Amino acid sequence: MIHVPDFDRVKVAIAGDLMLDTYCIGTVRRLSPEAPVEVLDWESRVDCAGGAANVALNVLGLGGQAELTGWIGKDHAGILLRDLLQKKLIEGQGLMELMDHPTTHKTRYLNGPKHLLRVDHESKIPFNEELMERQMHSLGELLHGCHAVVLQDYEKGYFNTNNVNAIISLCKQHRIPVVVDPKNEHFWLFQGVDLFKPNLKEMEQALGRKLSLEEDDLHQACQETRDRLGCRILMLTLGEKGVAVLDENGFFRQNGHPRNVVDVCGAGDSVIAAAACGLALGLSPAKIAAVANWCGGLACEHSGTHPVTLAQIRASLSEIDYTTQNAS
Repeated sequence: MIHVPDFDRVKVAIAGDLMLDTYCIGTVRRLSPEAPVEVLDWESRVDCAGGAANVALNVLGLGGQAELTGWIGKDHAGILLRDLLQKKLIEGQGLMELMDHPTTHKTRYLNGPKHLLRVDHESKIPFNEELMERQMHSLGELLHGCHAVVLQDYEKGYFNTNNVNAIISLCKQHRIPVVVDPKNEHFWLFQGVDLFKPNLKEMEQALGRKLSLEEDDLHQACQETRDRLGCRILMLTLGEKGVAVLDENGFFRQNGHPRNVVDVCGAGDSVIAAAACGLALGLSPAKIAAVANWCGGLACEHSGTHPVTLAQIRASLSEIDYTTQNAS
């Protein structure tokens, strides 16, 4: 049985790539006479906070407190993202505006639940000393009083080869656990962190080989990665197959749970938020993996970016208990 603790005493800082996720929803009833393409009859638009901002919303959903920092553009998408966060009571002092770069904005067109097209509006932020100084100051201000920090990399420019080590060093100066959700480009730069959470595809690309789901193969890959990174806990997410974890006490796997998968978008954000909250509370790796695994599965049952809440988790667990009792 999964035990989900109260996270109301937990305060997590989230630093990384911010984005606005827009969902344009409609129905396809015909093909265009102008070209062999489907015509989407527009019905609604939904704007959501994405990337590192979605991690912050997941921390709030779990009952914790969230501090957030990252870059946004001085544009309409940036205004929308700031408003979305303020409605959830996330203050905007950590949102750093850039004059010459747009807010990362992903627009998805959906025929009901089916994705037709995604359009990305973005420009990767190049490194310079002035931006790094602003970045370090903003992060340093947010870290005070936090119990963990999530470094959320989507390769949009918050992290680069010049600043990763300095960011980790700053976090360690505040003596709080560092949790990383990596992407490919900077995978091996996040040295010596407390919890490192790649997914299977990212691990394969980093190691340069295909991995099977056999326990020996996963164990070897996790050992190789953990040794090279020097991280305390390596948590490899395997989609519907659950998670694999390696720490100083050994390797273990936790299976996934049957889900009505609608959309995997944002599931990793839910996993990393739960892992950070669990680490901040001092939970064991097994308990962290159990809660994070459950949260990632729940996020997949909803279309679009969907922060998981503590109420949803407990309701889903209660439903399983009820079903099990009535089946026995």
